[in-house]
Amino acid sequence: MNDLDRLATLWSIAKQREDAAKAERIKIEDDLLKAHPAKEEGSETFETPQGVKITLTGKITYKADVDKLIALSGSWPDDIRPVKTKVEADETRLKAIRQHRPDLWQAIAPAIETKPAKTGVSIKFSSE
Repeated sequence: MNDLDRLATLWSIAKQREDAAKAERIKIEDDLLKAHPAKEEGSETFETPQGVKITLTGKITYKADVDKLIALSGSWPDDIRPVKTKVEADETRLKAIRQHRPDLWQAIAPAIETKPAKTGVSIKFSSE
C-alpha cells in the first residue's frame, strides 16, 4: 500500500469514528433535553448533584418574507421596524476582479484582507 492509499484509509477510519462520535453526542444531548427541557429562548445554567455545570440555550430562528414584512411595518418608526439592511462585500465579484482585472484589484486591495481558508479534503473509495 502506497503512502497516499494508507493516508486515505486512515482518513476514512478517522472520519467514520468522527461521524459515530457526533451521532452519539447528539443522542446524549437529546436524552439530556428529555431529562431537563430547555427554555424556549434564552440560557439556563444549573449544577448536577456531582457539581457538573450544564448550560442549555434555547433558540428560535426567524425567517421572514422580507418584502411582506417591509410592507406591513413600513409606517412604523425606524427604532422599532423589524428590518435591517446588511451591506457586505460580494466575494464572487471580488474573486473575479482579483483574477481578471488586476488594475481594479490594485485600486481596492487596501480595503480587502485575504487569507487562505482551510483546504477541503474529500476521499471516495472505488467500492463506494
